Amino acid sequence: MSNAPLYTVITLSEALQDPATRDWLLSTGVSIPNDLPPGKDPTPLEMQAILEGISGLRMVYKITANTWQASITSRKDVSWASLRFPAFTGDLELPQKYCFDGGWDEVILLIASRVARRCGSLVLLHDSGAAPQVIY
Repeated sequence: MSNAPLYTVITLSEALQDPATRDWLLSTGVSIPNDLPPGKDPTPLEMQAILEGISGLRMVYKITANTWQASITSRKDVSWASLRFPAFTGDLELPQKYCFDGGWDEVILLIASRVARRCGSLVLLHDSGAAPQVIY
């Protein structure tokens, strides 16, 4: 079993700063509006507030000195997602990279859209090499 995340998440500004990533996004047909704000990584506290603000989801957190992980399940059906900060520093107020280790696209996209509302545009990079998804 691989430890690679299902979706790696980067800010749109990160994606556009790297010429290879920008070219790859454009080659896959992803639409990138010119007037989007740059975006930022959320802090773990922001992520928890975002998750808690989504009705219909139940969260179970595992937070230690070097682990921040949320297991998210729907209150209506069997859909779920697993989200973590892979290089968690222990600082809940420091913006950090996060990823989705698994789950249903519906739940992942719902969470990503809420993160984008608060933190700005982001890009979901699927581990299969499927077309990236820009969320804004």
